[in-house]
Amino acid sequence: MSKQTLSVEIAPDLLQLQLMRYYLNKWQPDFVSISNLSHFSFDNIMQCAKYIQIELSIPVIIHITGINRSKHDIDEILKLVHKNGIHNLLLLRGDKHGHIKNDFPYASKLVNYVKSKNSTFKIMGACYPEVHPEAKSSFDDIKNLKEKIDAGCNQLISQMFFDNQKYYQFINKTKSQNINVPILAGIMPITEMQTVNWLKKVKMIMPSFIQNTNNLNIAGINFAIKQINDLYEHDVDGIHLYTMNNWSATDKIIKNIKRSELNE
Repeated sequence: MSKQTLSVEIAPDLLQLQLMRYYLNKWQPDFVSISNLSHFSFDNIMQCAKYIQIELSIPVIIHITGINRSKHDIDEILKLVHKNGIHNLLLLRGDKHGHIKNDFPYASKLVNYVKSKNSTFKIMGACYPEVHPEAKSSFDDIKNLKEKIDAGCNQLISQMFFDNQKYYQFINKTKSQNINVPILAGIMPITEMQTVNWLKKVKMIMPSFIQNTNNLNIAGINFAIKQINDLYEHDVDGIHLYTMNNWSATDKIIKNIKRSELNE
């Protein structure tokens, strides 16, 4: 038997390390992923990664995007993370903005390159229950995902979604294409208007509770708890919480979710 996992994603804000320490020690997630946001330097990311992995003894996953980096850039990053004892990477194409380079137009190319450089890295990738916005169809999206797995991706983390049925349908499609790696359900709690505005900007389909509540924080926490518990009850491999460094809301959610044992 194996236990369903619970992991969290954080932004590499060094000023919040003290709060981070309290909550991460309390939650004891299976791993912490550190997002590669443009307004944080890679030095920020590495400092947070070393702090969490060494001081808190919690495994860390570093996000690396390829579309804005050359092969030389990736080589230097791989040397740095390996030197610091980090062996888990979330490899992403990245958004098409800023200075775009041509070495890694797709995540599968980046996965293949990293594996060719160091086969000991454990590589995660992203997937899209509601279909990647640039994919021609759901079929093409799953086909591209299979290429990423074949390139050496060991595990997947989904983009956020708010309709569990779409996630279950997505899982069935991946199995039909012999994608058999663990797929973690990415959950983003909607607890503040900043998140609502961002989701509208990226054209996500949002739950109806947003229009029917006078307290977005409480309603968002309750929705996330219900959504996660339903996923766990349906034998999801694990939950990956996009915390956005909202420690209080994340803490309330984690207090009220229940994992179970899975048959291996």
